[in-house]
Amino acid sequence: MRGAGSLTTGAAFSFASTYALGHVAKRYYAGGRRIDAAGLQQAFASMLGEAKQLQAKYSAQIAEQARTLDVNKLLAVVREP
Repeated sequence: MRGAGSLTTGAAFSFASTYALGHVAKRYYAGGRRIDAAGLQQAFASMLGEAKQLQAKYSAQIAEQARTLDVNKLLAVVREP
């Protein structure tokens, strides 16, 4: 069984990497898919740093919302047309 520390670390890494990847993809496609591998790596590293700062800034709010999350309400919103 994983401890709370490893769950928190995993969630922080997931948030940061997903955030960075999404922003890099947006930049890549907006730029006509003309960024080379080195440019993509540099952009990802930059966005990953920004994401880590955001995660640290908002982690308490995210944790509070997660504690009070009503999964049924969330599923209803996701299923809306």
